[in-house]
Amino acid sequence: MVHIQAVIGFLILVALAVFFWRRYGIGSGRAFGNRLAAHNGIPKNTFYYLLENGVKGSSREFLASLEQSNLSLDQASVAIAPSLSRGIERLEARFGTQEMYDKAKPIVARLLAESEQKT
Repeated sequence: MVHIQAVIGFLILVALAVFFWRRYGIGSGRAFGNRLAAHNGIPKNTFYYLLENGVKGSSREFLASLEQSNLSLDQASVAIAPSLSRGIERLEARFGTQEMYDKAKPIVARLLAESEQKT
């Protein structure tokens, strides 16, 4: 009987640790970012590179806040468009035109146009 209670207590602690890790851990927002990248047809590496260079503050926190706001992938894509656009501008200013950014430009431009229509 004591062993069962110990196992249940341990499982509860593990469940709490997993809950807080997923909510506040290093990886929070990352899975949502992966889904956003795939949803928009932008390679993950390019997506994160643009986001890191375009977001104000932490990209992980930005993605986590978008995820917690329960936006659809379409809505979150529009919300993230200004940051992706800034990322393209900053990276091109630093390194010049790059093929991987050129492929993302029409996608980001479309999302940015949708973002500007909603404001």
